[in-house]
Amino acid sequence: MLTERLVDGYTVFLAGAIATHALVGYVLGRSAFGAGAAGLVGGVLADADFLFPGAWGFPLVHRGITHSALALGVAAAAVAVARDRRAGAALALGYASHLAIDATTPKGVPLLYPVADASYAVTINLHSAPATAALWICCLTALAAGRLCGRPTPS
Repeated sequence: MLTERLVDGYTVFLAGAIATHALVGYVLGRSAFGAGAAGLVGGVLADADFLFPGAWGFPLVHRGITHSALALGVAAAAVAVARDRRAGAALALGYASHLAIDATTPKGVPLLYPVADASYAVTINLHSAPATAALWICCLTALAAGRLCGRPTPS
């Protein structure tokens, strides 16, 4: 008899949030710079902080330094120098989309860390089910429109 839940609500929420960040980053990176993969990586990179041990404390916690403009700039510069400017720009756009979406939650993001410790948030919540569904519809519509218009798929 299976008495434990295999997947709890938080895990489902987290998977949906990461998938949403990945999709938004991919669509933005592909549409703006023809570099969807780099946009996708940028879209999820800020959540690499889930891999940090909680005992490390702030700023190495979820929504710590990885959710700042400093981290966005470092990640984009590293890709631009190591690979190419288009990929760096796509990664930056995906990363920025992640910060923008997370700024719509009550917790906000420490955008100006380490200059300021404050978290910044706006009053809409894009992590709600209806808002997430709207983001998915917009992204999938943009991808379909690109195909219908004959836009070549970037490699």
